[in-house]
Amino acid sequence: MNDELKQSVHDYLESKQLTHAQLAELENRMQASASKSSSTSLLKFNIVAVVLVIALVSSLFWGLSIDNRAGVAELIAEEVAYNHLKLKPMEVSSSSLNDMRSYFSELDFSLSQSKYIVDKGLKLVGGRYCSIQGEAAAQLRMQDENTGDMQIVYQAPYNKELFQDLPKLHEGQAPVRHFVNGIAVDVWVEKGILFARSYNH
Repeated sequence: MNDELKQSVHDYLESKQLTHAQLAELENRMQASASKSSSTSLLKFNIVAVVLVIALVSSLFWGLSIDNRAGVAELIAEEVAYNHLKLKPMEVSSSSLNDMRSYFSELDFSLSQSKYIVDKGLKLVGGRYCSIQGEAAAQLRMQDENTGDMQIVYQAPYNKELFQDLPKLHEGQAPVRHFVNGIAVDVWVEKGILFARSYNH
């Protein structure tokens, strides 16, 4: 009786074992699953890598934009400070902005009164033609009514390709200030015009 039971159990287990073909199929499926998992992991890795590269490039571009902005403003400040110290003679004398507009008729824009300096106690006394970074500009001489010191206000058409993204007064941005050889220079954009103001620091 025991021998018959043992034989029955043996026969049952034999019937439940996988054939060589079934084992081969199972191995193929396991390899395919592993390959698919590996491909998915590789895809995820590639996506993360691309995102990181984009983020890096964006941060570098942003950093370069900030550097360009500061660099252009500094170049303008150096040129303006040089002109302030050199102080060539005025070509026209007048306290009237309308007179100045008539004189500077060769410029591609009309001179404007800046909100940034309107309340600083400056009196217009005259001006001359000049340039800022190769762009034709007006150099307006203004005298501080309290101290008598001469300040110079430059106006040039705002060329974004040339002057980059300088602070815009109408967007609530404050002028950028640089100090060159004892001269303070404020640079900003207002009403489509590049302004620069130089004065003794």
